[in-house]
Amino acid sequence: AFRELQPMAAARRHLNLTLLPDGTVLATGGSSAAGFNNSTGAVLAPELWDPATETWTTLAAMAVPRLYHSVALLLPDGRVLAAGGGHPRDSEHDDPNHFDGQLFSPPYLFRGPRPSILSAPGAVHYGERFAPLFAPETAVTEITWVRLGSVTHGFDMNQRFLRLAVTPAAQGLAVSAPADPRLAPPGHYLMFALTADGVPSQGRVIRLDSGLFRDGFEGGASSAWSETVGEPDDPDDSGTASPQPGQKTAGRL
Repeated sequence: AFRELQPMAAARRHLNLTLLPDGTVLATGGSSAAGFNNSTGAVLAPELWDPATETWTTLAAMAVPRLYHSVALLLPDGRVLAAGGGHPRDSEHDDPNHFDGQLFSPPYLFRGPRPSILSAPGAVHYGERFAPLFAPETAVTEITWVRLGSVTHGFDMNQRFLRLAVTPAAQGLAVSAPADPRLAPPGHYLMFALTADGVPSQGRVIRLDSGLFRDGFEGGASSAWSETVGEPDDPDDSGTASPQPGQKTAGRL
């Protein structure tokens, strides 16, 4: 059931919400003024949502309003790029087009030394256990995945946060890849290693592989048809004949 929590310091429309490696959520940009894209009420200060305390914290302000058409994207180094924004085409709204961006450093980058992922597989399968190698200087206690972003118009339709199951191993941690594709669709994620203080490493791209298309795309084409041109009865047909059952041919998709 829904329940009421602490509100943000400022009401916003056209804001961006960005999932961060430690599980917090960064809200950037937006306007609190009436009207569709009114920059007179632009909210410059981002706010950070902490799900552990269920509170919002106001952070350092941006220099430029980020309203309609703006984006915010988590970068592999843990910072957030806030960029773009402006008025709709042929619109009389007062927010100008912004062909610029700013980089935001979340609080976790100032809590202490960052861990390092020295090696990790480029791809894993659902439920697979794997053991990344970490630099010994900083202890790693947690592994999270954040799906690569795909953001436009103030909305990231691709982001997703996962906290992976880990167990102690000889060289650090044994990590279990997600087992449920309903919670973790196949594709590319940023993997982060975190300390007990919530300090993340640099993100490392890893692919969650379902294995569904391996035969057709990684092991060569295996379609049951070939491309033809013209009508089958055309004597000038320059196409190729259909293969016999079980015969493999290369076709274009």
